[in-house]
Amino acid sequence: MSKWKNCVAIVNLVTKEEFTYGDLIHDVHCLAAGLQASGLIKQGQCVAMALPNGVEFLVTLLAISQLGAVVSLVNPLYTPRELKHVSSINNAHLWICTPEFVPVLSQLDNAEYSPKTIVVDSSNQERSQWHSILKSGESKTLQSISLNVFEDLATMPFSSGTTGLPKGVMLTHHNIVTALCQFKVWCPYTHDDVNVGLLPMFHQYGCLMVLTTLAVGAKAIILPKFSFPDMLHAIQEYKVTMIPLVPPVALLLAKHPATDKFDLSSVKAIISSAAPLSLEIIKTIINKYKWEVLQGYGMTECTLSTHFMPPGQQKYGSVGKIMPFYEGKIVDQSTGEDLGVNQVGEICVRGFMVMKGYCGNPGATAAMIDSNNWLHTGDIGYYDEEDFFYVVDRLKELVKYKGMQIAPSELEHVLLTHEEVADAAVIGIPDEFAGELPRAYVVKRPGSTVSELDLIHFVDKQVAPYKKLRGGVIFIDAIPKLLSGKILRRELRALSSKL
Repeated sequence: MSKWKNCVAIVNLVTKEEFTYGDLIHDVHCLAAGLQASGLIKQGQCVAMALPNGVEFLVTLLAISQLGAVVSLVNPLYTPRELKHVSSINNAHLWICTPEFVPVLSQLDNAEYSPKTIVVDSSNQERSQWHSILKSGESKTLQSISLNVFEDLATMPFSSGTTGLPKGVMLTHHNIVTALCQFKVWCPYTHDDVNVGLLPMFHQYGCLMVLTTLAVGAKAIILPKFSFPDMLHAIQEYKVTMIPLVPPVALLLAKHPATDKFDLSSVKAIISSAAPLSLEIIKTIINKYKWEVLQGYGMTECTLSTHFMPPGQQKYGSVGKIMPFYEGKIVDQSTGEDLGVNQVGEICVRGFMVMKGYCGNPGATAAMIDSNNWLHTGDIGYYDEEDFFYVVDRLKELVKYKGMQIAPSELEHVLLTHEEVADAAVIGIPDEFAGELPRAYVVKRPGSTVSELDLIHFVDKQVAPYKKLRGGVIFIDAIPKLLSGKILRRELRALSSKL
């Protein structure tokens, strides 16, 4: 970043504040020195960060990394129930969050777990602990540390993997630096580009997209909270050239009438990932704007992308080719045998960016990464004669709502705590805008009078907004299951298609 000290790195779209690369370097060093001097953070410890998009997020992430501590990225919209789960995994002794998050976090405070907090209050910097520590660091000398980049963790985002509740993904410094090097090899960004940071930074996709921007000296226009009109204003005002997004935003660009009121001619390309983007939307965007549509594929467990469109090559409908530093193959999901060209099976990858494992969960790690270090993605696909990969289905149970992962088992667990619910199962139903909506199938207890709205409100109170049962609740006599108890979700999907 020191190559571009006088260039603007970050712009806050709401406040219009600009931060140069020099400003970022200064603030990172000062915050790191202040935290080090305070004794609040020690090397190897885990620090949970629940912050919205903004310069404070980036400064905190880089400062904690400089101290050799681990940053656990947490959704700031999590409820106390969800926080209890993630805190049991990351065991963070320190939380860095906004004032709005403190009351939620305080509900975790008990004899067994009593974390400290540093509050970031951008609206009142005089009373903000974070800003005080940063200012104190201006007079401190940062003591250097020694890292084993292959073993020491840098971040711990959360992912549901192929199934189940969110798990702590252990990513090393080597994982992340490799991801940045990898992206620069095929990078559509250059120093002259401007992108719009609309993706949530606590999500791995959003976080790494901003870091890749900084890695090439480009400029990022940050939206603290997503708003489609704000995004359009940002594109027009700052001459945005690249837009990393998820399919629901691509759908808005393709069909929303508001786009006709803005000058979007500066854009060269969009990058779509986190969920499938339909060929229809791709063609609409190309015809409407003449933009390049770059699709990628990856997982939090793989740090960033495993597949992407190579420079100068494009096959719409494909997720691209295997990226540098990776190997890829297709295997038969029944026999585990390697398959050839145009043969459909499970997508597997191996490389320097595969996670170290799931924190405190060796069983889940072994279920995803085999003895030969191949990571089994849970997605079904194939590759063609030119080595372009295609995703056609998935083994994994996850519901993808606007690119965010929802584990059906988590919502099922919440529903089963309701005294009038005998059994429950959750699946995703197709939705043009969101990708999928979570729908619950519920078996009532005898004599129950519980309604669909009762259960929807019951779940709403206990989960982050994106996990709400937007697909509704359907009452049935019995949940289809195998003798082992495994839910037959395919039967529920077939039932759903008839409704």
